[in-house]
Formats: sequence, C-alpha cells, structure tokens
Amino acid sequence: MSRKVKVIILFCSFIFVFGIYNLFSKESKKINYIALGDSIAEGMNAYSNVDFGYPDYIKDYLEKNKLLKSYTKMFAKSGYTIKDLTNDIEKNKKIETMNRVLYLKEELRESDLVTLTIGANDFIKGITIENIEEKLSDKAKSKKDIDIIIMELKDLIILIKQYAKGSIIVTGYYNPLPRLINYKSEIDEYVKYYNNNLEELCDELNVNYINIFDIFDGNEKALPNPLNIHPNTYGYNLIANEIIKTIEELTK
Repeated sequence: MSRKVKVIILFCSFIFVFGIYNLFSKESKKINYIALGDSIAEGMNAYSNVDFGYPDYIKDYLEKNKLLKSYTKMFAKSGYTIKDLTNDIEKNKKIETMNRVLYLKEELRESDLVTLTIGANDFIKGITIENIEEKLSDKAKSKKDIDIIIMELKDLIILIKQYAKGSIIVTGYYNPLPRLINYKSEIDEYVKYYNNNLEELCDELNVNYINIFDIFDGNEKALPNPLNIHPNTYGYNLIANEIIKTIEELTK
C-alpha cells in the first residue's frame, strides 16, 4: 500500500471519528427539562385558567436554540405545597399522557434542568380577607412561619438533588396583592424576607436562585386582575427571561 493511500485512509478515518464525536457531543448538549411547583410553575393565569406559563417560554427558547430534548410541566399543580411535592417524589407519582407514562423519579433522574417554584401556598394557607390584618401584624410569628417553610424547602431541594444531577433553578416570589395598598409594605416585607432566606438556602445547597420580586414591583401590566394573584402571559414571559439569563450562563 502506497504512502499516499495510507494518508488518505488515515484522513478519512479521522473525519469519520470526528463526525461521530461531534454528533454525540451535540446530542449530549440537548436538555431534558422538567418544571415543578405550584400554580406559578403550572402557568395559571390571571383569570384562573392554565395558560402559557414561564416553563413554556423556556421550552420555546430551548427549542429555538436546538437545545431541547424533552419537556414536561405536568407534575406542577395549582395549590401545591412543599409537602404535596415531597409526597409526589417519595411516592414516584405517575402521570399518563396520550403517548407515554411519566414517573416523577425517572423524569428527575433523566433531567438536565429542573425549575422549581413553590412555598407561597404554605405561607398563605389560612389567610383570608377577614383575618389578613391580624396575620400580617404579627411579624414575629409570620417570620417564624417563613423560617419553617425555608427548612421544609431545604429538605425538598435535598430530596430533588438525590435524583436530579443537572442544574436546578429555584425562583423566589413577588408581591401577589400589590393593590392592597394598606398592606403593601407588610406583604413586601414578608416576601423579601422569604426571598432573602431562600437565596441563602440556594447558595448553601449550590442551586441557582432567581429573584423575580423587582420585575413585578410596580408593574401592574404583569398582574392585570386585582382579584387574582397570578400573572398574565406577559408576566410569565418576564419570569422566563430572568431564568433564561441563568440558562445561558449554564450552557456556555
């Protein structure tokens, strides 16, 4: 075999191996994305209908950039508390779709990206228009309740990390009732207290924290219904954009 033929064969082999490597490298960058949490993660809109939520905008971003392998937000449910999601994981909740069956633990194990929004229902549980002034005025008790919620969140995130080995992104909260002018400063204080403690927890557990308080503060366009605590699609897009900034950092 001539030297020229050997060189050609070697070159072709290199191109073949490089092509296979490049194919698998591109495939390895594809993301399995699962969104977990309460009504905000599910995409409940300002008129109490499940609509296009922030996970859907993130899904579209990943698709547009050819980064998406799979996506589900079917394990996120309106009204969910930390305990509800914890129970779902521990019991390996099953969801049947039209073309496949999803098991929560398996979805977490296969995930490259998890977003989590939960904790608000734990705090507002038992609060009504009749007793809101009493609840908000007892700052010591309210902050103690938030401390308990943060500890429960710590256990939940640790549980999620037992299965999910990729990136975990946790969002904070906004003031859901900014038009209650008489109580706005108190609600702001509690939400900021919750968010500050959540951010510290995320740092401790090496997961990503997203602050969404500021993008909603004074932005009535994002919360158009004064009788409903949920954003519209514009508001969800704002949340998604904040999360996407972190995703872009993680995928560099």
